Amino acid sequence: MFRIALYCPALLLLMAGITFAADYKGPNSLVASPDGKLLYVLNYDSAEIAVVSLENNAVLKTIPVPAQPSGMALCTTAENMFVTCGSDAGKIVVVNLASGEILKEVAAGHSPCAPVVVPSAQKLFVCNRFGKDTAGNTAGNVGVYEIPSLKLIQTIPVIREPIAAAVTPDGKTVFVNNFLPNDPSDSFDVASEVSAIDVAGGEVKNIRLPNGTSSLHGICVSPDGKYVYAVGILARYALPTTQVERGWMNTNALNIIDVDSKSWVNTVLLDDVDLGAANPWDVTTSKDGKKVFVAVAGTHELCVINTEKMLQKIFSLPKTIEEAKAAGTYDTRGTYSSSISSDIQNDLAFLVEIKKRIKLPGKAPRSVVNVDDHVYLGMYFSDTVVDVDLYAPGKPKTTEIALGPAPEMSAARKGELAWHDASLCMQHWQCCASCHPDARMDGLNWDLLNDGMGNPKNAKSMLYAQRSVPAMWQGVRASAFYAIRTGFRFIQFSVPDEEICTNIEEYFKSLKPEKSPYLVDGELSESAKRGKMIFENEKIGCTACHPGPDFTDRKGHDVGTRNPYDKTDIFYSPTLCECWRTGPYLHDGRYKTMKEVFTIGKHGDAFGADIESLSDQEISDLAEYILSL
Repeated sequence: MFRIALYCPALLLLMAGITFAADYKGPNSLVASPDGKLLYVLNYDSAEIAVVSLENNAVLKTIPVPAQPSGMALCTTAENMFVTCGSDAGKIVVVNLASGEILKEVAAGHSPCAPVVVPSAQKLFVCNRFGKDTAGNTAGNVGVYEIPSLKLIQTIPVIREPIAAAVTPDGKTVFVNNFLPNDPSDSFDVASEVSAIDVAGGEVKNIRLPNGTSSLHGICVSPDGKYVYAVGILARYALPTTQVERGWMNTNALNIIDVDSKSWVNTVLLDDVDLGAANPWDVTTSKDGKKVFVAVAGTHELCVINTEKMLQKIFSLPKTIEEAKAAGTYDTRGTYSSSISSDIQNDLAFLVEIKKRIKLPGKAPRSVVNVDDHVYLGMYFSDTVVDVDLYAPGKPKTTEIALGPAPEMSAARKGELAWHDASLCMQHWQCCASCHPDARMDGLNWDLLNDGMGNPKNAKSMLYAQRSVPAMWQGVRASAFYAIRTGFRFIQFSVPDEEICTNIEEYFKSLKPEKSPYLVDGELSESAKRGKMIFENEKIGCTACHPGPDFTDRKGHDVGTRNPYDKTDIFYSPTLCECWRTGPYLHDGRYKTMKEVFTIGKHGDAFGADIESLSDQEISDLAEYILSL
């Protein structure tokens, strides 16, 4: 398996601004030693590498790292480990695995993660999840470092929140998952993309995935170098949320990309017809490439897929209805089976008898690695590694490896687990994090029924939700705490448990904003300082609806943003805190950038603001300030 570096699943928690007790381990990445005798476990919460013996399934030692870690990759000699750490003051450290000594430490970008070593080029690729570009987008980038000096030699812009990466066996291409879509949410096609980076020159080709792809987590390359596998959610956001059965709202997918052409092949669903496989988090293959292993975090499972049968079935289907009719294979009965290749992404039965789902002890597998006949998964909320012996007599055997004492969870930690636990949903299709990853947003518009049907709205961040009263864009819920309970009842179609809801309340209260990439050394840039003066100018009037410290007056206003589908002119002012990461903007997500809110939308004009009087530079300064909050 040629995924040299694992991605940064628990960096999602770091981005949520949550600090937990040191008693938690929080395994978020796994790397096996080349000889298969050791497993290196990156523990986010305790900021350490645990070295586990696979001969006796025991922790041999732990190696501290200087900040909460997000990803790791072995150097070419396997003597040292590259570890990405931190958030706005991100860094890369080189750890000697024998001595535990930090050999080198260099600065990285905002929220570095997913380090990937390319031995043939002597380069280290690191995803910097957050950043900014000249157009005003909050777009991450990939830093390229020379090995062994770790000198930064190139910074490559990608689309949005690069969070996982994998290199091809020939060392020519690094594939990067962009976590969220970067489209206006009111478009007809909204989807995350995979960026293919040429190692030699740094050129980028972006590969668009099916409409509704979001929360794009783990990625790997097949050992033969032919295919890329990337896991994420395939949301059915264009449908009203009237039910959850059969993946009506969210399905969970394995995306397949052709390496040579750098193009999308197809997308298969990990779910069953009546049982979701929610929130796939990591993916790897067997050494021979005959199996794909997916860590399914929301339902606490390992999904094992027969690669040969899957690919054979995909390529056996005709591409058009005409071809299917000519072959006599077109299904006119309205069943769920696929007649043509474009049907596959909607076929919940496509992998029947091709995949196997294995229930795991513990909660939230967020990393997976294969060693011989065993698959190892890091269980984030259980502080364990689960060893799955695939060929044990009778059936796969699971063994838990404790990374420390069983954690005593706080209410906030229990609430965070519930937020990510799809077993609380009817048929296990989704969890709260399916639409609100990191307790933020998925970049999609959803047609919830709490304000009528046919008027979709952009998913909102939960940051400061406990202080946003009333809740929702139209203020239809008395509070976010009330919305938690109605969310279980009307979105997950389950009976809300009061203790679980109270724990989620505590999780909300624990959320803290991440520092904006628009800040310079933690302070406003000169442009943002000028923008602050414009923001506070009574003639422009921004503070009328967005006063500090939360930058919302918690009131409804008509600011001229009603669209043809809306049933009202009144929308409640959202907080502007951390809005640099919550685009697209307005209640229907019609604008990709904050500058567009003012240049195209003339936001505030209908409320008396004199936006027309601002020059292009002043609008840029105003946007810079708002994106710095």
